[in-house]
Amino acid sequence: MEPSPKLPAGDAAAAAVSGALKLEGFFPEFSAEHLQKLFPRSGLYGYPRESAVMEQGEEGRDLFVVCRGSVRVQQSFGSAAASLATLGPGELLGEIALLKDGARTATVVAAEDCQVYRLAFEDLQYLLKNNPALGEHLRNLARLRQA
Repeated sequence: MEPSPKLPAGDAAAAAVSGALKLEGFFPEFSAEHLQKLFPRSGLYGYPRESAVMEQGEEGRDLFVVCRGSVRVQQSFGSAAASLATLGPGELLGEIALLKDGARTATVVAAEDCQVYRLAFEDLQYLLKNNPALGEHLRNLARLRQA
């Protein structure tokens, strides 16, 4: 199932993205207006329960931040599958593909109706280039989740 068309992103989505990306030091009062200006190609999307946010093996370097609801992270190993985690509001996903070769290492499914902010790779490039602390945060998160 496809996500909803782009939804209006309010201050709650801005707070989730700011927290996930550790932007507090750069934008202490990060708002929906900042979100729109800093990430013009990105957006907030709704995913119905059991719909895929991303599929293992697909190409993609966008990041995702859960803003409302929760998602399940699952990984397939041949014919076997394992549930790795359930992530809720303020949690980030997609960092491994962003930092590695661009291939998704897991499938992420909406555990309930949820809203997820999709951070377009093009929007992230400038931020990563000018914020070494964010790059280090994402590398540490990727290492932790791959362990």
